[in-house]
Amino acid sequence: MNTLEKDLYKKKIDRSYYLTLRDLLSGVSYQELIEDLVDFERKEMYELCAGIFKALRQAKSKTYNEIKIEVEKYEKKEVSS
Repeated sequence: MNTLEKDLYKKKIDRSYYLTLRDLLSGVSYQELIEDLVDFERKEMYELCAGIFKALRQAKSKTYNEIKIEVEKYEKKEVSS
């Protein structure tokens, strides 16, 4: 995998991570996100799976406010890019 591919792969994972955290803040259930994870895995969309898995793992140990701060950090990073 070349540098460009690695960068695109990382961006897809980061975007999926961010969107999953936003879903959690919006009230999407953990179970629904697990179902999405399984569906994306079946479709071989592994970058999305990695982002969802990372977000679910992180969310288990964070409060609502901590997740919100993480989402805001991502949004600020995207605006400045």
